[in-house]
Amino acid sequence: MSPHPRPGTRRGVPPGTRIGGLLVVVMALLLLAGCSSGVRVGYNQAELLVNWTLSDYVDFEPHQRDLFGQKFRALHDWHRREQLPEYARLLRETRARVEDGLSREDVDWVIARSRDRFEALVERSAVDAADLMASLTPEQVKALERAFVRANEKTARAWGVGQPVAEQQKKRAERLVAQVERFTGRLSREQVERVVELANALPLNTDQRFAERQRRQRELIAALQSGRSRAEMAAWFRQWAPNWERGRDPATARSAQAAAEQRAQAFADIDRLLTPAQRRQAMDRLQAFSEDFIALSGTGASRQQRASN
Repeated sequence: MSPHPRPGTRRGVPPGTRIGGLLVVVMALLLLAGCSSGVRVGYNQAELLVNWTLSDYVDFEPHQRDLFGQKFRALHDWHRREQLPEYARLLRETRARVEDGLSREDVDWVIARSRDRFEALVERSAVDAADLMASLTPEQVKALERAFVRANEKTARAWGVGQPVAEQQKKRAERLVAQVERFTGRLSREQVERVVELANALPLNTDQRFAERQRRQRELIAALQSGRSRAEMAAWFRQWAPNWERGRDPATARSAQAAAEQRAQAFADIDRLLTPAQRRQAMDRLQAFSEDFIALSGTGASRQQRASN
């Protein structure tokens, strides 16, 4: 019998296999929550952090900044009250689902549920986003377009866009090792070497991903220049924001799907490399994130318990 059962089997999978899928969901949930390092501090300072980030792209007029602050605070209150308990519940359900081992179906389920949460955020924010986008002047849109160029130059350097294959692979492997170590602690030299091997076996789609980033930016600029009404802009935003797949040509769509499937398997393979101590650390961090979401929501343990019933 092979020491590593085929992907998709539930029984006989090493306990650590669950970590790969949980890493995916936590990364997604932290992104949705707008958190970086220090979940509670980052979330409670979200308006300041988002304002600081936006200032790199758009120089708001005073009335626009007031509008943004008003809309963002309402959205943040809703997100804290309604969404954070859902994030915590999703983490608990994921852990229960993969208690006997992680299958490919489990990974797909986690990604789908995470996307559900993002779509809920887009739906709630669409009208407010449309109000803000409609307030931008042609000069501000041009400035945004220039800011995208500057940001893309930085991203291209970080990703190795246009550089030799070996350099692109090196940068991608370094990012993957850092993602894993964020949850597990420092990997051994042998583990790092194996993670690098797994990363290098994935399709190298750096240039394609960068082109898609630019395509999405062009779509946003075109929408801002389109003269759409607020209602039309909100409808467009609901469709555009969560759907990276829209606008891909068939060959790109097939390539992206294949890459996503291989990445999901790579996380499960990486998880099999972890020691019991590393798995415990990862599980402890997941538990801490769940507790952070509940504490930040202000709902307390009673609602958490009701939601799990």
